[in-house]
Amino acid sequence: MMSRSSFNDIMRQLYRLTTDELSEAWDTYKEAVDTLETGNRTQVSVMQNLPMLNSEMRLRWRTNMAEQGIEMTPIQVDQYMSILELAMEI
Repeated sequence: MMSRSSFNDIMRQLYRLTTDELSEAWDTYKEAVDTLETGNRTQVSVMQNLPMLNSEMRLRWRTNMAEQGIEMTPIQVDQYMSILELAMEI
């Protein structure tokens, strides 16, 4: 797991996040790392495959999330995918 300062530096460089956004992103990162370490096979597989989705599939995933009550903007989807990549160290 990377340090919080390294994570913040990367996310600031990629997305110019505010302090509050960085705090939320860090929490998401920690949850992703925890899931990768302790999650079941399905959870880990989904997390590993999400960053590989093309634009059309990301839109479908985003729509599915919205139908479940989790609204995300396109940039938030990109940020989430970046967080997953950092958690998986890819």
